[in-house]
Amino acid sequence: MSTLSVSIPAYNEEADLTACLDRLLDQTHPIDEIIIVDNGSTDRTAQIAREYSARHTTVRLIEESRRGVNHARRCGLDCGTAQVLAKVDADTRVPRDWAERGLRFFTTGEGRDTDYAALTGPFLLHDAPMMERQKRLAHKSYGKLASGGPIGSVHGPAYFIRRDVWQRIRGDLHDDMPVWEDLDIGLTLHKHGFRVYFDPHLLAESSCRRLQFAPWRNIRYGLGGLRTARAHGDRRTAAAMALTFPIRVATYAYFWLLFRPWDSETRTWRPHRYFLPVERLRREKSPSDAGLAA
Repeated sequence: MSTLSVSIPAYNEEADLTACLDRLLDQTHPIDEIIIVDNGSTDRTAQIAREYSARHTTVRLIEESRRGVNHARRCGLDCGTAQVLAKVDADTRVPRDWAERGLRFFTTGEGRDTDYAALTGPFLLHDAPMMERQKRLAHKSYGKLASGGPIGSVHGPAYFIRRDVWQRIRGDLHDDMPVWEDLDIGLTLHKHGFRVYFDPHLLAESSCRRLQFAPWRNIRYGLGGLRTARAHGDRRTAAAMALTFPIRVATYAYFWLLFRPWDSETRTWRPHRYFLPVERLRREKSPSDAGLAA
C-alpha cells in the first residue's frame, strides 16, 4: 500500500486530542506519520502532543504561529512526507479501518490511476444526543452516494488527498481569507481537473461544539461558503450559498436549542447550560491534570 501522513491542526484541544490520537494509533493499518500542528495553544495541547511523541516514533509536534485552521492545515500537509496525506480535526475520532480504507482507495480502488485525487466520508457528532438516530438519518441522506461516488468537496473533519496533487493545488488556496478550508480545497481541485470521492464507510465522529454557540455567533462562519465561492469566482456556487444562507441560520438555531443544554458526559439535558458561556462548558469538559499522560 501507499504510505500515509496525517495532519492534526490543534488550538486549545486538550479536551479532545487524546481521543483523536488514540484512534489514529489503533488502526488496522498503521499510519506512517502523525503530525500535530500546535496553532498557538494556551492550554496543555502541546504538552499532550509531546507526551505522545515521546512514546510513539510516528507522532511529532510542529508549531504554526499564524493563527487559523487554514494555516495550520497547510503547515501540516506541507510537512507530510508520505504518498497520501490526510487531515483530521483534533475533535474528530476516526474508525479503526479508516487508514486502511483510505490507502486501499488510492492503491487498488477508484483512486488508482484516475482523476480522483481526494477522498472523504460522512461524519456524525460524538458528543451530541441520539447517536443511533444520527446514523439512521445519515444513511437516508446518502441517496445516490449510498454505494460511494463523486462529491463536490472534501468534508473538513477528515479527508485524504494525494501528496502530488496537494503540491499542485496548494498555491491556489485562499488561506489568508475567512473561507471554509474544505470547500476551498474542493473548488481548487475542480479547477485543476481533479475529483473528490465519497466513501460512506469512512464514517468519522466529530464534535457538535460549534453548534453550541448561539446562532448569531455563527453568522460570520455561515457566510464562509459564500466568501469561498466568490474568492474562486464561482458564481453558481455563490448563488447557491446565498440562497441557502437563511436555511443555514435556521439550522444553527435549531441545533443550538438542541445541543446547548446537552451534557455529553452525563448524557442528559441540563437546561441551566443555556445560561453558561460556551467557553465555560468547554472548560468543564477538559480533563484534569491527572491522567493526561496515561
